[in-house]
Amino acid sequence: MITIDAMMVCLDLSDIDEKLVTFARSMCERLPVKKVYFVHNIKTSELSEDFRETFGDVDLSQEVEANIADIVAECFAGGCDHEILVSEEPNTEVMMADLVKRFNIKLTVLGKRMSNKSTGALGTKLLRILPCSVLVFPETANLHIESILAAIDFSDASVHGLRLSKSLSDQLGLKLEIMHVYKLPTQYFPLISEEKAIKKAVEVVSGKFKDLQKRHNEIADVPYVLVRAAGKSTAERICLQLRKKKYDLLVLGLKGNNPIPSLSLGSVPTNLYNMDIDIPLWLVYSEKVIK
Repeated sequence: MITIDAMMVCLDLSDIDEKLVTFARSMCERLPVKKVYFVHNIKTSELSEDFRETFGDVDLSQEVEANIADIVAECFAGGCDHEILVSEEPNTEVMMADLVKRFNIKLTVLGKRMSNKSTGALGTKLLRILPCSVLVFPETANLHIESILAAIDFSDASVHGLRLSKSLSDQLGLKLEIMHVYKLPTQYFPLISEEKAIKKAVEVVSGKFKDLQKRHNEIADVPYVLVRAAGKSTAERICLQLRKKKYDLLVLGLKGNNPIPSLSLGSVPTNLYNMDIDIPLWLVYSEKVIK
């Protein structure tokens, strides 16, 4: 059973904040979430001289907190216990990583605007530095979740993400499908037949799925789809699958071979984050990796 003792929601005072707060409330309604921290950092070093001259010694933190409190009062009514944290630190990602450690945050909810509106640089930094799982919520995402796609590569991290997806599916009555993208050693064509190579690759991957199902009986009946990369990256194939079928949530297990999470994000999560997908992306670290 999935329980979240503490969840952090990162706000940036943009029009996506209301949607993030509403999404946080829906999570509290459907999952056991004990406490939510709504967080914003004011980078005072970026305030222009014009601002300082116009507003002088205004207590900006108090004004920002009041603004967030209004949004929370309107969009989080009926949610769980919560707290608003506004800070003034030069480095936002380090400040948020400290909060994760201080309050034992299990999940961070991070908003994402489309690429034509934002570079996503801060989000990428947060993905690399936050010592917890991250749920990326695009501005175009739907609040209602009915189906999950769990993309796996058979690593321990991806199996952890898959097991979380299954628990989430069972708790909330969601549809779940597993996806694996396989690649062929094209450097050996035409020495070997492409048709035979595809057949052999499918046979090997299907064997891996059978072994996985034996080790984790709870996923034995979950349908899975095998997709050949065929000249595209794994992230591109996952993105195409999302467009092909109707899913409401994508779950990926973050790499865990390196003991420092910030050095083990992996190219697939990074590439998917930088793509304009319109469903939430849950990037999962296991507790073992975090520790």
